[in-house]
Amino acid sequence: MRQRHLWAATTFGVLILSALFLVEDVNAQRALTAHTIFMTAVEFKGATTIDKLAPPSANPTSLSKGYGYKAPGEADKNAPTKWEVVSYAFTPGFVTVRQGDTLTVIAFVVNGDKHEVAMLAPDGQVVVPTATWHRGQEYRVSFAAEKVGTYRLSCFTHAPTMTATFLVLPR
Repeated sequence: MRQRHLWAATTFGVLILSALFLVEDVNAQRALTAHTIFMTAVEFKGATTIDKLAPPSANPTSLSKGYGYKAPGEADKNAPTKWEVVSYAFTPGFVTVRQGDTLTVIAFVVNGDKHEVAMLAPDGQVVVPTATWHRGQEYRVSFAAEKVGTYRLSCFTHAPTMTATFLVLPR
């Protein structure tokens, strides 16, 4: 009989401790987090010559404001066969967080003299108002990821290619 009581008490104790750890684990998963994300505004550049590869048939700048193109003779006056393409982007370009987390984005602009930048919520609402960012400067924006979905840090000067995506998952 005594062993049965000891077994029952031990089992009850284990169940209580398990429940406490489960509640603690659930609460830990629900804890809001503050994230600091360091980003860079960059220009990816590629160049070649017409003897290696023909220039694009369509001017890339007609496809997106985020693309640049210098035709043979424009890219380098001393190398008339050289041509060049560029694309503007934020890097990293994709971040995942949980609903309710606070994000601080610290961005340094390496390329592009001027960028008109804003942060948009999943419903299109402006979360961080449009501001002008300049080459060689660091910028800091913060927001709470209150809505599940995709937030976008967008440069309207170089849209749609210069966009960073913040995927907010449900808590």
